[in-house]
Amino acid sequence: MDVKEAAQTARNYVADVFADDDIRHVALEEVEFDEGPDVWKITLSFLRPTGTMDKLDIIAPGLSQGENVRRSYKIVNVDDQSGRVISVKHRVLQAAD
Repeated sequence: MDVKEAAQTARNYVADVFADDDIRHVALEEVEFDEGPDVWKITLSFLRPTGTMDKLDIIAPGLSQGENVRRSYKIVNVDDQSGRVISVKHRVLQAAD
């Protein structure tokens, strides 16, 4: 599997698993290949609606006025040989110093 296939597999999986959450604007953030277990580590982000506005919420183009969203980051691990998604983990961003 090449990097494009791994990224598309991760994107399709996230779109399916989080479909009920009304996610939008899925973006590829990072790609890493771990040669030990032959796993692609694909970091994706997407906008996800929130119930109330807080300091982490953002205003994004194309969204309804008053709609509060937050960008979520997920690491999707894809097995290189089978193309099967092994896991999806939440990625916490480190604050810039």
